[in-house]
Amino acid sequence: MAYLLNHPWLFGLIFAISLAVAIELGRYTAAATRLHEEAHRKEQIVAIRDGLFLLVSLLLGFTLALAVPRYNERHALLVEEATSIGTTYLRADTLPEPFRDNARDLLRKYVDSRLDYDNAGGDTARLNEALNRSTQIQSQLWGGAAALAQTDRSGLLATYVNSLNETIDLREKRIAAVENRIPVTVWFLIFSVSLIAFFSRGLTLTRGFWVTLILAPITIAIVLALVADLDSPGTGLIRRDERPMYRLKTELNSQP
Repeated sequence: MAYLLNHPWLFGLIFAISLAVAIELGRYTAAATRLHEEAHRKEQIVAIRDGLFLLVSLLLGFTLALAVPRYNERHALLVEEATSIGTTYLRADTLPEPFRDNARDLLRKYVDSRLDYDNAGGDTARLNEALNRSTQIQSQLWGGAAALAQTDRSGLLATYVNSLNETIDLREKRIAAVENRIPVTVWFLIFSVSLIAFFSRGLTLTRGFWVTLILAPITIAIVLALVADLDSPGTGLIRRDERPMYRLKTELNSQP
């Protein structure tokens, strides 16, 4: 399930096929049990079908309402992190040599490691390598600040340390935001209720029609794949806007 959620449009395709199969199973079940020969039984199935489709609509709306704020939060944290790194780089100008040039060089490498993390997609090895590299750079930056603090207790150093601390915190917040996804149990619930709803739709059909097998399943699957795409950072068609971090990289590399 986790693999499919990381490939949302493959998930949508499988979901659409499953719904089409559920309709056909419902239609064959209705024919085998002669459901349509008794009007009151068919009326009950129609009522159940309408209620289930209403429930599916509510579940899709609820899931979309969960995915959109998460997507916006990830972008907002990316902007905050880029701003914090840029501020830390500027405040590094107040450090004495050789700490100044060393901090600047490490911050440039830090931006590269964060971009590698953002562009890793579903490549776990590349993702872990980027995280390990950023952790090492953070340790070096903090070690340099701690060493300088042994002899320098000025307010200028304090502002640099505060900015560096915020940069470190934002990395952890961004990792937490990426990991904060819609629970798998919610996806199972939507999948199960949708299958039951489309099965009940099949129970109300007396004859097969290709439009019925394609139109409704595809529509629901597209909506579900879109929600899964919003909830799967780094994969799918909807990607994070990395321009703030790329602009920062260009600005830092242009500094003398």
